[in-house]
Amino acid sequence: MGLEKNNTDKGKNVSINETKIWHSILSDIKPNIDTPSYTILKSLEEIHYNEGNLYIYTPDNIFKNWIETEVLDQILFSANKIIGKQVKVHILSLKDNKKKNQSKNSDKYIDDNDFYQYLSLNPKFTFDNLIVGNHNKIAYKSCMAAADNLGKIFNPVFIYGDVGLGKTHLLHATAYYLLAKNPHVKIIYTTADTFASELFSYIQKGMILEFRKKYREVDLLLIDDIQFLIGKERTQIEFYHIFNVLHNLGKQIILSSDQPPSKLNGIEKRLISRFSSGLIVEITKPDLETKVNITLKKMKELNVELPKDVVLFLAKTVNTSVRELEGSIKRLKAYVEIMGRTITFDIARNVLKDLLEINNVEPLTVEKIQKEVCSYFNIDVKDMLGSTKSNKIVLARQIAMYLSKKLTDESLSSISKQFKKKNHSTVISAVNKIEELSQKDRKVKLIVEYIKDKLIKL
Repeated sequence: MGLEKNNTDKGKNVSINETKIWHSILSDIKPNIDTPSYTILKSLEEIHYNEGNLYIYTPDNIFKNWIETEVLDQILFSANKIIGKQVKVHILSLKDNKKKNQSKNSDKYIDDNDFYQYLSLNPKFTFDNLIVGNHNKIAYKSCMAAADNLGKIFNPVFIYGDVGLGKTHLLHATAYYLLAKNPHVKIIYTTADTFASELFSYIQKGMILEFRKKYREVDLLLIDDIQFLIGKERTQIEFYHIFNVLHNLGKQIILSSDQPPSKLNGIEKRLISRFSSGLIVEITKPDLETKVNITLKKMKELNVELPKDVVLFLAKTVNTSVRELEGSIKRLKAYVEIMGRTITFDIARNVLKDLLEINNVEPLTVEKIQKEVCSYFNIDVKDMLGSTKSNKIVLARQIAMYLSKKLTDESLSSISKQFKKKNHSTVISAVNKIEELSQKDRKVKLIVEYIKDKLIKL
């Protein structure tokens, strides 16, 4: 039943509180979007509804463009359902409206912040939402350093790596980081393909000088997928001159590509030389520990629970990109919602069998943990499971119990039985002891981390 009702006495529609409409829409779409997207939508405060029109006001065009691109269809579907009739959804920028009002009041009004107004950024792509690991740490620190010292230390910064490893996230995050420090800074983020299309459009309109002026007045220029300049000779010429002007003025340039400069065949040598004159940073595929962290973060964003053995399974089998990892989690979430069943290791293998190179990945068991710990300490499993009180065996037993609790979904009772103990209090005591020792004794901490790394790679 819709939230809008008809007042038959007066013969016209009476809508309930607009805030209630928006909260109802948010509640309806929450299960279908990730947590950051929901948080962004929830932060919007100015919502108006009038005669079949829902007006959603965003702080600026960045948020406006993101909503229209990413979640507008879901908002529209829910609005129709909640309100109970066909609704038109209008996404408006408060900053844009303010500028229009100012221009009406003054013929001399000049928008000096077009760069920020038309930035096409994803609000989810911030440094706070970035999982930093060995694969991207240098690129992350380089972008932050460049933003803190525009044009002074690393210029240009050239980031390269395979598709889906987070290059776009880094560029967007750099823009947000700089805007947080200085809201009036002039930034352009675009892709090389869009840059070429925009140039062609300006040329057709006879406005090439305006195009050059736009790009030559920025403080920070971010160009994604620079490899798409290959074969575009006219665009390369224009970009070469823009690059030189910005570089000579001490303005910051950050570029991304799927290849290092030396392998960009089809781009002029003088451009390759410019690309190579700054800092070249590679983003590689994340290691297993980082993929586990990414998986846990994506699970939280997508509001889905997966057992520990499935988390490890995903981290081991997704070898191409973070994007594929997220896609796998979304597929498992869809299975849970459609089938109404809890995900197990075997179900995950079956659901994802046509997506992943599964090979012979098997779940991590308490028995495997016991064997690996015994192998490290060079002791027999039967001694670990016995009542021997030597310091070496006691430590090995405690570490094995600790890792069994941390790396599997086995209950405390189940773990205690597999260690031939009468009750689970022994396991609790072992977990607490290893946590305490890991904080006080660096050697114990390194042993635990070493065995843990070996186990998750099995």
